[in-house]
Amino acid sequence: MEAATMAAKDLSSSWATTSRHLIASKSHLPSPLPNGALDALHQMDEFLNHNELGLALEEAEFLGDLCHSPPAFWAELQLAAENMGLSEAASRFEARK
Repeated sequence: MEAATMAAKDLSSSWATTSRHLIASKSHLPSPLPNGALDALHQMDEFLNHNELGLALEEAEFLGDLCHSPPAFWAELQLAAENMGLSEAASRFEARK
């Protein structure tokens, strides 16, 4: 297999892993959502739909703050950030658990 093809598969796999963690984080949000959170959730989904994972992570963090999300939410964000190589964000999320 050509190196470029392998790199593309690795990148695609990494994106899928990050997306799974971001999507999983939403299952830990409270129901019903507080005021303003639905717009943030829609924006996060829009970013995910366009594979804008960094922006989706930022929106998820905003959403988590808005919803006073539980440790499991922050754990998923930490895993997403670690997968993206965002050590500063991962540390920030780890502190929230």
